[in-house]
Amino acid sequence: MIKKKILWVVYDFVQAGGQRYVYEICKALDKEKYQVDILKVDAMGRDKDWDEEYYFQPSLALGCNIYFLADLLQKNTTVPAALWQRGLLFITRKLKINTAYATASAAAAKDASIIEGFLNKYDHINFSGLNVYRSLCLSNGFEPSHGIIHILTAQFQDDRSLFANYTKTFRYHFVSSIAQENLKEELAGIDHYTYTDFPLCFKTDSYEVNHTYAGIKTYRIAVFTRLSVMKPLDIYFYALKLLLESGLDVELQVYGAGNPELLGIVRQLNYLYIADHVHFMGHAQDIPETIKHADIDVIWFQSNNQLPAGYAALEIAMSGLPQVFWDFMNNGVQEALAAIYPCFTNLTAFTNYTEKLLLSKQDRLQLGLKQRDYIKKHHSIENNISMLEKIYDV
Repeated sequence: MIKKKILWVVYDFVQAGGQRYVYEICKALDKEKYQVDILKVDAMGRDKDWDEEYYFQPSLALGCNIYFLADLLQKNTTVPAALWQRGLLFITRKLKINTAYATASAAAAKDASIIEGFLNKYDHINFSGLNVYRSLCLSNGFEPSHGIIHILTAQFQDDRSLFANYTKTFRYHFVSSIAQENLKEELAGIDHYTYTDFPLCFKTDSYEVNHTYAGIKTYRIAVFTRLSVMKPLDIYFYALKLLLESGLDVELQVYGAGNPELLGIVRQLNYLYIADHVHFMGHAQDIPETIKHADIDVIWFQSNNQLPAGYAALEIAMSGLPQVFWDFMNNGVQEALAAIYPCFTNLTAFTNYTEKLLLSKQDRLQLGLKQRDYIKKHHSIENNISMLEKIYDV
């Protein structure tokens, strides 16, 4: 059986949501039908917020060949060097082009030719995010007809135009866990495209956590997120302030990579007089293990039009701990989801609902189990991988 050749183009392998998205798909694809390779655009260790490129070795263990763009451009050539130089010399003489500019232009054209030739060896090319497509293809002046662009960021996370430099009339194939109607503003500049709605998926294994529930206690709320201007925390700090002023003994534990001092978060907490009630726990490399030993009561998380905005929320749900969401993009209430994902855009309602949960063990248990059951049904990688395989089999 001849395997289909599938390529993923990524920036890095750090332990973040977009990188996990690629890994979960690569792991689930039928290895008898597909050869899955990866092209890494950036050098190893470029992102200094992360200690390691977590998914690099696991991706190799799946049987993926991993190529580095820098090596590709350095070692490969589509035109013999001597012939390329003679051609360049002829062009510069004939057109009287500045040599330095011509050399740079020729080198860029050569790089583009090498990249395009490499991509054409594959039946389908997956781009892990809009920016990686822009930097590899648009900046090099070509757009592969067999490319599949996975949209991993919504506009509320990025003030820049996500589709800057995209060709208005080119027919793109987009895949995303964000429903198409929730991206209509961003996609308004694209005339023709195919869209596949593919949920964030993973192996949905349940695990249990132990709670003390013993008498009067300090309630613990946790937030799992990367510390970044793209992942706003402000609303959680305001809600914590209101809970404390209502008389509850409560603390907020923030799990995530990043420096709260450099980002100005510590200064913000001091202004609110809540710094003593907020604890930065660092990056949680293994969320289930972290939750099992943290004695957390409620999780606050971000949502996008009433859907959890990230893998951490899905993995947390496997514990049965209840999550309450602040909706950073709301296009109208989806009644069917309201009982499963309590999502808010009203600070008072968000705070009051959290307080009600903290004061009722039974309500917490019921909500947590509803969320676990829903995610098992809708986000199992085994149940959804066929959606991508149908694309690859064309």
